[in-house]
Amino acid sequence: MLLLAAAAAVILLPSHASVVGSTPGSGDLVVDQPGTFSVVMNEEILAIEGAAGTNVMQLTDEDGLFYGDSCIAVEGDTIALDAQLGAAGDYTLTYQLVSADGHAVDGTVAFAFEPVAGTESATGSATAPVCGESVASSPAAEDTDSAASSAPEAAASAEPGAADEPAAGGNLPLLLVGGVAALAAAGGIAIALKRRSSRGADGEETS
Repeated sequence: MLLLAAAAAVILLPSHASVVGSTPGSGDLVVDQPGTFSVVMNEEILAIEGAAGTNVMQLTDEDGLFYGDSCIAVEGDTIALDAQLGAAGDYTLTYQLVSADGHAVDGTVAFAFEPVAGTESATGSATAPVCGESVASSPAAEDTDSAASSAPEAAASAEPGAADEPAAGGNLPLLLVGGVAALAAAGGIAIALKRRSSRGADGEETS
C-alpha cells in the first residue's frame, strides 16, 4: 500500500521542461540549406505577445558571424528560426526559452555544414541582428563616404590652374622694385646723353 502511494506521488510530481529534439540535431552533418532551424520541448513554450527577449534563438558560425534575422516563431512545443547558412564549417544554434509552467531553458545545438556543389550561401553579420531592424552603417563609414562623394564636386568647382596662380598682390613688391629700377636707368641714360651733348657743343665753339 505504501509503495502504491509513493508511486502515485512520483507520478503527480510536476516534471521539468526539457528539450526532446532539434533540427538539425546535435552533431549532425548538414549538406543542404535547412531553411528552418527549430528546437522541440516536452511541453508547450510560453509565447507572450510583445515580450521581446523571453524566447531567443541565434545562429552563428565558427568565426562568430550571425545568420538569420532573429525573428522567431513559437507554435506549441516548438520554437523556430528561418535562416540560411554561409560557408562550410561548424555552426552553433543557441536558444533560450520559457516553458508554459514558467521554467527557463537554454542550451546550444552544434552541427557541421558541408554544402554540396551549387548550394547558395548567405553572408553573415558581425553584429547580432534584431528582429525587425536592419543593420545600420557606422558613423565613421558614413563620414568617409560623404567625404569621398564631396571630393569630386570640390575638384570640379575649382577653376583650372587656380592652384598654380599666386595670391593677389603676391608679386606687387617685385613690380615696384622693377619699376623703380627702370626709372633709375632711364634717368641715368638721360643724364649721360645731356652730358655728351654739352661736350659736343663745347667742342664746336672752341674749333
